[in-house]
Amino acid sequence: MSGKSNVVYIGRKPPMSYVMAVITSFTGSNTKEVTLKARGQSITTAVDAAEITRRRFMKELNLGEITIGTEEIQQEEGGTRNVSTIEITLTRVPTAKKEVGEESEKTESAIPIQPPELTSIEGIGASKAEKMKSCGVNSVQDLANFDPKELAEKLQISEKRVSKWIDEARKALKQ
Repeated sequence: MSGKSNVVYIGRKPPMSYVMAVITSFTGSNTKEVTLKARGQSITTAVDAAEITRRRFMKELNLGEITIGTEEIQQEEGGTRNVSTIEITLTRVPTAKKEVGEESEKTESAIPIQPPELTSIEGIGASKAEKMKSCGVNSVQDLANFDPKELAEKLQISEKRVSKWIDEARKALKQ
């Protein structure tokens, strides 16, 4: 499997699910690159997963090739519609030669366990995260423990949406 590209297909799960898939693809094998593939509304999740992985967990990764395109999808009612696509390749930066014992020690500590950001939850962008912080929700852990009705009132949005975020926060913390 050395040198071959692993592919992670992005769907409707929270970005942290795909971050874990990328990390898993790189660990336990000699994988040099992983490609994230997404289309339509999942494109933002693919970008989020790539950036979270690079900035928070595996700082030795670089962006490789990014390919965008359009696919024609057949609709059940007849006709076709165009859907945007993206492929993001993450490549591992070769590290300088080290002693064998030292290298394996560095590899094991290369993936620190850090809590996910509020913006890693689908539907929470930077501005919504700032509003949440002003309501006392400073982390995914805080979000997971918050009462949905209370937070919905503070943010002046639907309780259903807040409940979905809280569920996703709980799932992200279980991983």
